[in-house]
Amino acid sequence: MTTDSRTTRSTGRRGLRGWLVHPGGGSPTWAFLANRVSALILVGYLYLHLVVLSMLLRGSDSWDSFLAIAGTRAFVAVDLVLFAAVVWHAANGVRLALVGTGIAVRRQRALLVGVVVVTVLVIGVAAVALLAEG
Repeated sequence: MTTDSRTTRSTGRRGLRGWLVHPGGGSPTWAFLANRVSALILVGYLYLHLVVLSMLLRGSDSWDSFLAIAGTRAFVAVDLVLFAAVVWHAANGVRLALVGTGIAVRRQRALLVGVVVVTVLVIGVAAVALLAEG
């Protein structure tokens, strides 16, 4: 075993722990973790979307049964989670771009607060609009 691999293992940067842990700590670490989780939700949705679209190949009965499920409040709640992941990932991506390019390095914490506020407000409005319909 080389010294580099021992160092990597001793700092815990391999495997799931290495994927979850962001260097440093505090709020940026939680934003980093939330960005990773939202990315997983979006990738999972892409695969689920392909499964749903394949129902069209099975005929109108299969599609109609899916539409009956898609109109339930539980399904709308899952859609809100997906929408929250999209909004968070997009807003946090803008923050990361501004910080990463050096434009707003000193405003990182304020931008993070803004991302959280925007996400909560947009999801709140979407929740009221979608759940009021059903």
